[in-house]
Amino acid sequence: MSLHPTDTSPHSDLAPMCKPDLRDTLLDRLCEVAHALPDATALVADDGVLTFDQLLHRTYAVARKIAHLAQVDRSPIAVDGRNTTESITLMLAVIASGHSLVPLDSNLPETRRRQIVEQAAALRMDTADISDAEDSAAPLPTVTGDQVAIIAFTSGSTGVPKGVLLSHRMCLSKAYEVSSALALRPRDRVGNVLPVSFSAGINTLFAGLLSGAQVHCRDPRAIHPNQLAPWIERCSITTLHCSPSLVSSVRTTLLTSNVPPSLVGAVPENTIPSLRVVATYGESLHSSDVRFFRSVLGSDATFVNWYATTESGVVAYNSYSAEQALPHGFIPAGYSPHGKIVEIVGVGGRTRKLGEIGEIRISAPLSADGYLGLEELTRSRFSTHDATHRYLTGDVGRIDRFGVLHLVGRVDDVIKVSGYLVDPTEVEAALRTIDGVNDATVVARDVESGKQLVAYFVSDRSSVAAVRDALRRDLPEWTVPAHITRVDRIDRNERGKVDRSKLFDSEELPTSLSDNTFDGPTERWIGNIVQQELGLDKIDRDADFAALGATSLALTTIVVGVRQSFHVEISTEELAQAMNIRSLARTVDAKLADADLDTARSSHDGVMVPLRSEGSTAPLFVIAGAGVPAVGLIPLANHLDHDRPVYAIQAKGLGKKALPDRSIGRAARRYVREIRRIQPQGPYLLVGHSLGAWIALEMARILESDGDIVAELILLDPRLYRTMLDKLSEGNTDFEAAPDRAPLRKPCLPALARRAVSVALAGLVRFPTTERWLAFGIIGHRALDAHRPKPWSGPVTVVVTGENTSDRRSWETLATGNLVIREVPGNHIDMVREPIVARVADIIDDALHRRRRRERTDHG
Repeated sequence: MSLHPTDTSPHSDLAPMCKPDLRDTLLDRLCEVAHALPDATALVADDGVLTFDQLLHRTYAVARKIAHLAQVDRSPIAVDGRNTTESITLMLAVIASGHSLVPLDSNLPETRRRQIVEQAAALRMDTADISDAEDSAAPLPTVTGDQVAIIAFTSGSTGVPKGVLLSHRMCLSKAYEVSSALALRPRDRVGNVLPVSFSAGINTLFAGLLSGAQVHCRDPRAIHPNQLAPWIERCSITTLHCSPSLVSSVRTTLLTSNVPPSLVGAVPENTIPSLRVVATYGESLHSSDVRFFRSVLGSDATFVNWYATTESGVVAYNSYSAEQALPHGFIPAGYSPHGKIVEIVGVGGRTRKLGEIGEIRISAPLSADGYLGLEELTRSRFSTHDATHRYLTGDVGRIDRFGVLHLVGRVDDVIKVSGYLVDPTEVEAALRTIDGVNDATVVARDVESGKQLVAYFVSDRSSVAAVRDALRRDLPEWTVPAHITRVDRIDRNERGKVDRSKLFDSEELPTSLSDNTFDGPTERWIGNIVQQELGLDKIDRDADFAALGATSLALTTIVVGVRQSFHVEISTEELAQAMNIRSLARTVDAKLADADLDTARSSHDGVMVPLRSEGSTAPLFVIAGAGVPAVGLIPLANHLDHDRPVYAIQAKGLGKKALPDRSIGRAARRYVREIRRIQPQGPYLLVGHSLGAWIALEMARILESDGDIVAELILLDPRLYRTMLDKLSEGNTDFEAAPDRAPLRKPCLPALARRAVSVALAGLVRFPTTERWLAFGIIGHRALDAHRPKPWSGPVTVVVTGENTSDRRSWETLATGNLVIREVPGNHIDMVREPIVARVADIIDDALHRRRRRERTDHG
């Protein structure tokens, strides 16, 4: 069945996808699409945009390099699959070169990735290998539809993962199933929020590209739920493909979204009109999560619950429009698609009656070619009957009287944790290999969010922390038990099996812990992030995040918070090796120290930092806030008009050793000299954030007094405190002011002494990065307290958050000329972070475009 009638696409030269022929290959169809739509956008990722013509030519250029590098070796090639244009091009090139692709999840521990490479007997390549290789005109081998295109290793979370052999024809068939069911067309913009190293992620990629649609790729482990709606809206996504856990994560935004509880479940206003379909993969979808998603995002998109396996493709699916009533609880798997037969079978393959529970078997014209090197398992799961391929899924389910398939569980003990299949017995096996562990067992328990692993071990010398660290070295993070308890013994019954009735439940998670005092600003900063995410009043710096109840979603949120706060890249794999505040702070400090060395070696003077030096329009100068490094403004620059050069200005001494400016006036005069080195004459465009806004205002006054023109002054949330308002109005007004600053928590005496030293010697002594940021923040606030601002008569745009005043009368004491006030959600810091920064950038671009229109009118 198809969710939408076939549309009359403007791209009439491209025929819709159809069921693959024996001779069809993935690259044949990609060539067909590229020839029909050469200039259409094919792929959008964080590292760039490619048209179909660019994607095709780059794919074959890289494929020839691979053919040259591999020579006669026909081994599979393993590639770290990342959601970037560079990585995706390499993956396609491996297939085009005639090799089988082995996608590797870059978030897996290196030991697990090496295990997969060895099991596949694969060569391993990365983008660096290709960059270093010479261009080649080597001929590419002929590829057929029955040749293995991909060896997809299941999450296999522990033990030995299984490699599923997928031919070109099977890959095309799976892509066709998605394309036809969702009616994908060239007009679509496919939002692929699934790792492309996963079967569902690469299948979504193929379905979109081979339908001629734009595919926008984001790794779900690097996106905060709050960023989802702005991204969908900004990119005009029409079909969103993700896991149910991502849909569920949107529920957490309800508390900050102004959605009254009474409206949850109502048909929402369609505030994201582009989004027509949300398709979920990998696990069961709960109806309450659908209601929350629609309410929070204001979307009336149709939801598609897609139940599929890597081995057989889609097994069943169902769609629910906003007007349809949702079933209670978990949404059923749905109906089998045309051309496939779903049966419930018992022992010996006998078909069960309607309503009876048994193993799910799928019969179809095509399936995977089995498991790599696992002949016995292949024979037990795959069979052929009258030219029809049968596959036993290992899932347990039932079919009701309406023909709807309902999932019940797994045949064996494997459970799903955070969307991954995990076998507790294999986690237990890993636990038993740890030195000092004498006995162990791992069980699953039900929690509100699903299933959770709990481990018990016997040891007279291994601590819980040591056992957890040992497991993390060898296992993916999602398989490490949430709770690990050391016990005196593990009781067993007369058959030698663990007596689970005597395993006590792990203690309830604490809402507060003893406060092991944080050491330094990095730990305090990270501590605030973790406490806020986990809802803890206090936290010990050595407490393990998982033991505190951090889910995979919470860990992703912590990673995003650390990235945004410290302007460093932290992967989930790095977080897995630093699962407490002390260790994570040490990791962050090391990355900041490396960045410091790069800054010291750079050619710029440490004050003026080019964020984008190319563009045909007038440059924009952005002055950072107190103690904020220039890199903190990169998200803003990334969202601004790409045809405009953007320069960030940070405090003297913050980047390189130098005596800092300790007054607003002195900083403003220095910054004026800096911008004149880039742009000798006006008109000038100035933006200032926080303290930087007050400096930008003083710069405008200096430039104007020198006879220069400041064409646009944009102030990002400068706090108009009562003291500042009184200085501007000589105390003659009772207009609304910004709320006073919250008092800082008083540090202990040693920390206070260290802070005083860092402030006194700031810029002259290279203190650790976060201490330096804090010192310059204090210097900036002291300079602001001593500053007496004066009104300015030029054009001003003020962007304020809810933590400031939006009273026009108050701002008119500062800006006496053309004044525009714009409000944005979030707090003072959020406005230069995702997702609010995109809104701020739009306001800045709009102000600058208005200026250009005024100039054209004046000269017209």
